Amino acid sequence: MRLTDIPSVTSVLNRMESLSKLSENPKSLVSFPDVLEKEWNRSRTQEVLPTNITNAKPGEISLPFPETTGSQSPTSKQTNAMPKSNDILETIESIAKSQGMDPNLVKAMVKAESGFKPTAVSPKGAMGLMQLMPETAESLGVNDPFNPEENIGGGVKFLKGLMKEFKDPEKAIAAYNAGPGAVKRYKGIPPYEETQKYVNKVKRYYKDFSS
Repeated sequence: MRLTDIPSVTSVLNRMESLSKLSENPKSLVSFPDVLEKEWNRSRTQEVLPTNITNAKPGEISLPFPETTGSQSPTSKQTNAMPKSNDILETIESIAKSQGMDPNLVKAMVKAESGFKPTAVSPKGAMGLMQLMPETAESLGVNDPFNPEENIGGGVKFLKGLMKEFKDPEKAIAAYNAGPGAVKRYKGIPPYEETQKYVNKVKRYYKDFSS
């Protein structure tokens, strides 16, 4: 099943409006093209050649964000009371709907990115539920990436911009992981094993949340 076959996702793509601001912080008013350009330039400088190029079959592509296994210990800022799983799911539902995104898709990405752990930190420094890199979080006006509402709000805002840019959910998901520059360069999902596995994982989780 392709995400483009999902009516709710198609509907989002057809009625994509301007990105909503996340908070009263002036940084949240940054335009998505500016954020996209920063991410594109950053991905070009950080990109490494894939160690294993595969031709993924439909439904067998995994999403590109790093796993949180071996994540660093949470900082003092992260040691506040952990929100309950139901609270996180409710937050995702609320924020996704407010931005016109499919809540089940966002849940799938959060599960793939962090396993619903607000304090997750990847070896590369990606933070929180949707694993925002420091530069991305700052560009999106996210002051505290370990705050579930701010992190999800920023991640959904960025994903929504990628959906608008690429007009294809699978490409947008791949760009969230590998960077928009890589997706543009390869005119589709990059031939990186990590990214292909990430896309497949998100699709599998999406199916689980939608059933």
